[in-house]
Amino acid sequence: MKSPLTGILFLFILTLVACPLLPAQEEAPAKGKGLSWETDISVAMKKAEMEGKDLLINFTGSDWCGWCKKLDSEVFSKPDFDETAGKQFIYLYLDFPQAEELKARVVSPELNDKHRDEMGINGYPTIILADAKMRPYGRTGYLPGGPEAYLKNLSELRTDGEKLKKLLAAKEEEAVKMLTDVFGVMTKNEFLGFPGYAKYLEMAEKSDNEELKKLVASHKASMRLKELMNTREPDFPTLVAFLTENPTVGGPDALNALWFCQQWLVEQDRKPEARKFLQRMLADPLVAENPQGKKMIEQAIHNLDHAGGNHDHDGDGIPDH
Repeated sequence: MKSPLTGILFLFILTLVACPLLPAQEEAPAKGKGLSWETDISVAMKKAEMEGKDLLINFTGSDWCGWCKKLDSEVFSKPDFDETAGKQFIYLYLDFPQAEELKARVVSPELNDKHRDEMGINGYPTIILADAKMRPYGRTGYLPGGPEAYLKNLSELRTDGEKLKKLLAAKEEEAVKMLTDVFGVMTKNEFLGFPGYAKYLEMAEKSDNEELKKLVASHKASMRLKELMNTREPDFPTLVAFLTENPTVGGPDALNALWFCQQWLVEQDRKPEARKFLQRMLADPLVAENPQGKKMIEQAIHNLDHAGGNHDHDGDGIPDH
């Protein structure tokens, strides 16, 4: 059982502040009108190999995921999207519906589950870009802005993906030299858990390259944070100690942990530490780009500073006035 800390990501909370939750959809979507979606993994792979294209894999929940339908209607249903993406990708639609009728249409639920787990899919929609052998190199999801913004995002992912493809084609001695440049691509897209990439993590761990060592340490810290958050009951003392000892760990999981830990710290009357955690959240790029989330954290700091007349603006634990 996952802990309450993994039940609601702070990043998701930030999204809900700005956007109302989309209602569940009972009917199946049109699967992106105009797109030729394959639902058989083996057929899609053969087509990609024959046509010299990559795979655009849509992990979706067709009868319950409102954001999946939003992505379909705003991007995949638009001719402008297919005019460009169709030259680069074979479209693969991997559905995880709730209705029995729709479940019966899934070609291979077991294979869908296997690829979902191997590629670390933990939300829908998730779009994975992969080569014809189903080796992933890019990850995204719903983005506002229609086809133009989405195609720009895919282009950026493909640019990074080319680095990963070269790594896959390289011999071990060459691969080691390329790791520093490509390691960040794998960590950013959360692909180091993918079976085909495990060897690169081992190579990186054995490397004497100082920059690569830092990247490995950062990755291990992120994995440790996920482990601490995925417990039956949250261990707040351990989480607070970890976050304090690892000030550079960031991203959605860190935001989530910092938010709940600062609440716990306030309950423990450790307000200066709580304030530092909130300030750290404000410095995270994900929050800096989200005005509503930034406002939410600033309000928490204001409430903390003015609770019980304690105006501690500099966070040193001593009331300023």
